[in-house]
Amino acid sequence: MAKKQKVITILLAYNAANTLERFYHQLPKELFDEIILFDDASDDKTSDISKKLGITTYKNRVNLGYGGNLKKALAISVSKEADIIVDIHPDGEYKPNAISSALILIKNGAELVLGNRFYNLNYIFNKSGMFIWKIIPILLLNRISESLLKTGATDLHQGFRVYTKRLLEKINFEENSSNYLFSFELISQAAFIKAKITEVPVNTNYTGKKRGAKLISSINYTIGTFKVMLSYILAKIGFRVGIFKKPPLSVVSRIKYILENTA
Repeated sequence: MAKKQKVITILLAYNAANTLERFYHQLPKELFDEIILFDDASDDKTSDISKKLGITTYKNRVNLGYGGNLKKALAISVSKEADIIVDIHPDGEYKPNAISSALILIKNGAELVLGNRFYNLNYIFNKSGMFIWKIIPILLLNRISESLLKTGATDLHQGFRVYTKRLLEKINFEENSSNYLFSFELISQAAFIKAKITEVPVNTNYTGKKRGAKLISSINYTIGTFKVMLSYILAKIGFRVGIFKKPPLSVVSRIKYILENTA
């Protein structure tokens, strides 16, 4: 009989006190072995609420940035012997109804599952809450990214993902950025090693400050993605530098280093 795969859900949080409890009650908790919240030095009561809800909670002493916090979350999850890691934001930006379908895809052999916000353009334009000025540029960036990476996925720049330990064992994720580029770098690494990547439709609820990054942040992120794609091209022709280098050590040794060097 095959061993049951351990599923851990990670909630990357920063000032999520106003949304956390409602979101937690929407989660399909029966699908997970453990839920862990990683509070990136919030200055509200995010950690207090998390603990009151019975969620395993880690609070960083200093702000690590989105990528830094995700790096720590992945490392701790692997150290807890997770086989599957669900990454969803506790601010309610992504609705949790995609989780069940994503886990089925993982159990059928996928190594990385991404959410796809653009499965229904009528929904994305009229119901998602996303700023209209962001939709066309994101669609264009997705098209450019996918034409190079050839992952088979549609939406490479969003925040719902399900990872597997077997993928993390094969990529140098600990070298990734500490900002929002971390996720696109990881997708590019997965594409480089020809990991099995697939996607599920995901609904969003962009409201208030969560309707999207500011214009300057979006521009900086876009410039960063083109730098990642350039590194990907260089790696494909034999110049494996930075994040595309082959991991020098086992994933156990690498996560030990991450945990020893994060706040």
